[in-house]
Amino acid sequence: MADTTYMKNVVEPWVRTWLAQQFPGHRFSKQFLELNANFQSVPGKHEFDTVSEDKSIIAAIKGHSWKTSGGNLPSGKYAQLYQELYFLSLVKATQKFLILTHEEMYNDFQKRSQGKIAEGIRILFCELPREVEEKVASMQVRASKEQKPQ
Repeated sequence: MADTTYMKNVVEPWVRTWLAQQFPGHRFSKQFLELNANFQSVPGKHEFDTVSEDKSIIAAIKGHSWKTSGGNLPSGKYAQLYQELYFLSLVKATQKFLILTHEEMYNDFQKRSQGKIAEGIRILFCELPREVEEKVASMQVRASKEQKPQ
């Protein structure tokens, strides 16, 4: 199974720092928040990758690569992105973002998701430092090999 600790311990903190630079005066951390689903009597919770201290800015961070190792469109990865958009649609915040760290995925998902995103949610691209990007790419290759049938 793919090791996601690098994403949690290096990539997500780096993106939080980047987001703090985009929004001076805000500090960000990972947090569980209550979801505002009107149809539920007991609100659920979801862990968001980055939330400002005042909860005015909430974001999900995804480092998915674009195409699969076989060159196909990554339907499972797209499903995860839409899942995050769904959870973002269920929280109250002044600004909500889905932050992608892979430029090809960002460009493709921007096109494919037009007209399919709840109002008030934006997709952002955060460019990672080269050494971090290379490490993530290496991990994705390893994870892809694990998924192939032997």
